[in-house]
Amino acid sequence: MATQPAGPSITRARTLTERPGPRRKPGHSAMAKTRSETVAAYLFLTPYLFVLLVFFLLVSLYGVGLSFFRIDLGFSGATFVGFKNYTQLFSQLANPGLSDFWTSMGNILKFTVSVVILQTILALLLALLLHSLRRGRGIFRTIFYVPAVTSSVATALIFLWLYNPDGIINFLLSLVGVHGPDWLNNVFWALPALMLLNVWSTAATFMIYFLASLQDLPKDVLEAAEVDGASRLQSFWYITLPLLRPTVFLVVALGTIGAFQMFDQAKFMTNGQPLNSTLTPMLEIYNEAFLNGGFGQAAAMSVILFILIFAVTIMQRRLIDPGTRQ
Repeated sequence: MATQPAGPSITRARTLTERPGPRRKPGHSAMAKTRSETVAAYLFLTPYLFVLLVFFLLVSLYGVGLSFFRIDLGFSGATFVGFKNYTQLFSQLANPGLSDFWTSMGNILKFTVSVVILQTILALLLALLLHSLRRGRGIFRTIFYVPAVTSSVATALIFLWLYNPDGIINFLLSLVGVHGPDWLNNVFWALPALMLLNVWSTAATFMIYFLASLQDLPKDVLEAAEVDGASRLQSFWYITLPLLRPTVFLVVALGTIGAFQMFDQAKFMTNGQPLNSTLTPMLEIYNEAFLNGGFGQAAAMSVILFILIFAVTIMQRRLIDPGTRQ
């Protein structure tokens, strides 16, 4: 049976079915994928962004607004005073020794400089030590990291025992003929004692930052330096340390922010004594707000402290990482 040629209608149908559909632009699928990934990322970030907005941004703005009022909690309503809280604080700069707030600022500047330098050096040395180990790196990393995961109150209790006049530190000093002081009740030694505590408890965290950065350094550059005859010290100073500059800035910035906000050890161990030698701005803000009822004045102190921390961090960024000057 002969097959008849297809008619015009059948040919037209085949042509329509075989005609290719509309062509998509080359980047259409990639853009759609990127958009969906962005939406998914924001969905995962939503809980954190909510907490950040409600408990950080809104509270911070409320604190700034509170600094323009005089509030005597429980006795009178809020009274708008403008910049009076700030002018009162800055007028005390003429006699900083008579102002607890500016005394605390002086203490925290000395505390921050000493603690940040020591904890950065110690963290880097520990990271270099762990990085050089061939065996047991995980065990020693866990041992060194224990202070970072220990409760600050528990750490303070341990150091209270160590700093006791009859504690282990003075006992060890007595073995070499040295009479140890009453560390936390001595005007000269109380602040250095808190510095040592903070260096010991925070260096472990920054050690992990340095260790991660050391493990990500380009090995070909270090091997090339070794082939060229560079010593270990030269390789560290001219290659490793410059490559670690972003991590150094991160460690210094975080350490500075944490040091300026030091509160729990000063409150629990010394309560700012003796003679306000361990008084910190956070402790003075707490005392002004909850002991003296001056919430407006305390809020003004908080704003000044924030501006100082922000300015110091920007200065550190310019000094440590010159690439940010561009």
